[in-house]
Order: sequence, then structure tokens, then C-alpha cells
Amino acid sequence: MTLTIALSIVLALLFVATGAGKLFGAKTSLEARDHFRMNSALWRTIGALEWAGAAGLVVGLVTWQWVAHAATVGLGLLMVGATITRLRYDSKPTGVVVDLVMLALLITLLFLDR
Repeated sequence: MTLTIALSIVLALLFVATGAGKLFGAKTSLEARDHFRMNSALWRTIGALEWAGAAGLVVGLVTWQWVAHAATVGLGLLMVGATITRLRYDSKPTGVVVDLVMLALLITLLFLDR
């Protein structure tokens, strides 16, 4: 259970940070958005979904587990999309690796005993 709590909190913090960059227009985030040729509405939507997923991970620790499971699946789907986008636009290999590590952590969290 301790691993589940720690992993949920770490992932939630990571997704809050990446979502904040998208929602508040951090310079590096805007550069990434332009590199991936996304419009600003889609970019902000992705940031909002990252925040919603992070909130779901935390809520799932406190109350309903199904919320955490749904958030984990949703964030996993976002990471699949991020990986495909990076591969499509010939992004740096480190970005693809980070996306795949995040996806692996989400899959691990999904199958940990809650």
C-alpha cells in the first residue's frame, strides 16, 4: 500500500507540473506546442486533462478506488498519445523514453494492489 501511495503522489505531482506549463503558457511548453503543431485550445485541454488525472489519483487514495483506476487509465491514454506525437514529429529520443517510463509507471500503478 505504501508503494501505491508514493507512486500516486509522485505521478500526481508530475502531471500537475506538466499540466501547469500547458495551462499557464510556460515558454518551454509553448515551444513544444509549436513543435508538435498543436493549436492552443488542444494544448490547454491536454493540460486540464493532466490536472484532472492528477486529482483523480489523489481522490482515489482518499475515497473511491475506481476514480484512481479511471484516472490512471486516462493518464495512460494521454501518454500513449504523447508518445505517438513525439514519434510523429521526430522529437528527441529522451522525450519518447520519458513518455514510455511514465506510461510504465501508470501501468504499474494500475496493477498494484489498492
